[in-house]
Amino acid sequence: MEKKNLKFHIIRLIKILYKIYKLFYLKKKIIKLRKIINSYNYRYYILNNSNILDYQYDKLLTQLIKLENLYPYLQDKYSPTQLVGAKYKSFVFFKKKNHKIPMLSLNNVFNENDLFKKFFFPINKIINKSSFCCELKFDGIAINLLYKNGYLVSAITRGDGIIGENITQNILQIKNIPHILKGKNLPKILEIRGEIFITKKNFKLLNQKKLNQNKLFSNTRSAVLGILKLNKNINKKIFNLFNFLSYGIGFINKNFFLNQQEILKKLKYYGIPTCKHTKIYSSYYKIVNFYKYFKKNRHLLPYNIDGIVIKINNIKKQNIFGYTNHAPKWAIAYKFPSQEKLTLLKKVNFQIGRTGILTPIANFNTVNINGVNISFATLYNINEIKRLNLKIGDNIVIQRCGDVIPKITNVIISKKSIKKRKNILIPKICPSCNSILKKKKNNILYCTSELFCKAQLKAYLKHFISRNAINISFIGEKLIDKLVDKDLIKNSVDLLNLNNFTLSKVENLGNKSIKKILKFLKKKQKVTFNKFLFSLGIPEIGIVTSNIISFFFKTLEDFLNTNLIKLQNITSIGEKTSLNILNYIKKKHNINIIQNLLKKIDIIYPNNISEKNFFYQKKIVITGKLKFITRHNLVNQLMILGAIINTNISKKTNILIVGINPSSKLLKAIKFNIKIINENKIIYLLNQINNFEKY
Repeated sequence: MEKKNLKFHIIRLIKILYKIYKLFYLKKKIIKLRKIINSYNYRYYILNNSNILDYQYDKLLTQLIKLENLYPYLQDKYSPTQLVGAKYKSFVFFKKKNHKIPMLSLNNVFNENDLFKKFFFPINKIINKSSFCCELKFDGIAINLLYKNGYLVSAITRGDGIIGENITQNILQIKNIPHILKGKNLPKILEIRGEIFITKKNFKLLNQKKLNQNKLFSNTRSAVLGILKLNKNINKKIFNLFNFLSYGIGFINKNFFLNQQEILKKLKYYGIPTCKHTKIYSSYYKIVNFYKYFKKNRHLLPYNIDGIVIKINNIKKQNIFGYTNHAPKWAIAYKFPSQEKLTLLKKVNFQIGRTGILTPIANFNTVNINGVNISFATLYNINEIKRLNLKIGDNIVIQRCGDVIPKITNVIISKKSIKKRKNILIPKICPSCNSILKKKKNNILYCTSELFCKAQLKAYLKHFISRNAINISFIGEKLIDKLVDKDLIKNSVDLLNLNNFTLSKVENLGNKSIKKILKFLKKKQKVTFNKFLFSLGIPEIGIVTSNIISFFFKTLEDFLNTNLIKLQNITSIGEKTSLNILNYIKKKHNINIIQNLLKKIDIIYPNNISEKNFFYQKKIVITGKLKFITRHNLVNQLMILGAIINTNISKKTNILIVGINPSSKLLKAIKFNIKIINENKIIYLLNQINNFEKY
């Protein structure tokens, strides 16, 4: 009897332990999924540089939603399933502003099966008959226009759905956005939502005339986003090339409308441009045919679209379905598949990156996809070559992932091409330093020479001088390439110790440039602890991780004397990252580099900011153009001194720094009796505190 009880308790204990293990595993999986999705969100919404196909992103998001629904106690209000886009990152030039009603995103589907399953089926279960408003989905930038008593008072980007960037001054330049609404009985407060875009014709004109300071844009969306977020030295003619079309409203002080069709008609009456191709259908098959028509004929439109949007027409029925934190349940985007082109693979080159991994680069006959000429694409690693069974002379299918990144998706083998196919020769030695390549567990080849390999050294030094690291001015990527190729520098210490004799050996580098470089390098660099850690280029240590580490360790010495237990106690630091850190700090060569860097760099620790300095804990706002110092460097210096940098003036603001042509912030500062300091005064004060020099 006792043996039976013991057996029962052992089985019960095993079941409990298994549940605990399963919960731990699921939690880890959910956290990892959130991290991956957030990184993709950041690239898409903030960097405007997506690196994943929409259907792949949707697959990840669906997986996360399923896990969170199955285990609601693992849900988190900061999960990407609960937010719109990426966490808001403010741009220096534009102040933040809240939307009166959240500006949500849309859920996407890419095939007819998902359209019915995810959208029409749930609706039909509750509402038997309903009409739908079908609209084109423009490939531009979403904007929220706020009108008060018929007057345009602000224009805000989507941002994170709650807070956007106030880009009113730039929006006012766009011809077809009315500054004053037409008609009678205008709402007192009205948010109008729509898309800023550029036509295909105007996009060509933009690049042909090089109106944007000789810059060429790769696609229409990047052109719109790039120019809208410029705040100085803008040729106003550029904005004449932009257009706006509205697709709906946000906040309104009274409930004016019964359906979406009525909203669009009323907006047109107010003088707001809307799309003429919008249709109302009750039939599912007519909606699908609407999609198929524009999928086939989108090239005939004067602007780019990437799908259609389907909305329940009736407002009351919309309210029945409501919203998630991420998107409305009563609307969906039915997107077109990414465009593909067939071309011929000519050759494959191999490159070594900062981490030493061998990356194949496919070169093929140039193809034009959505107005962009493409002649090469990364193959990520040698496993991709094997997966595709890729060979020189193959007919390959090129797809622009997310309409941005080119990718080889398929190989078309015909009877004619079989004889012409040639094997791709995988290097056994590093194409840069000729050292023998080694294999990781996943068969990925990498160079073990680290910074003794010129390719890795170049990539690392470019990382080292970047804004998020040491932020070295007057030294660019081309100069680094020349310095490394001529064996004039071997590491980051050599870079900081550059002298006139060394720089004079570089071709096409004038005396003026040399003087600027030496003047900058002469002063000791002041760098926050997190940026210093990021500058070291430790694998897996990105901007976010370096920031987390900088607050965990009090000093660099503590960091260099750490161990595996301490590292794994840090939030978000896993075993792989911990081992990378330990591997880095165990090498004498790396420690020597750090010690020599400290002769040229002062590290500012979060807990070592002097409370006695003039700027400590002061709320500071900057307005106007600065002549003697870049805004980025000024903000960086003030933050080092413990200042709090804000974008908006309020009664709690302590100081307003004023440059040339200040905005209305100056009037507000005078009204609130806030201390006003000009550029000369701020430089003088910074000089007094830390021997700050003009840039």
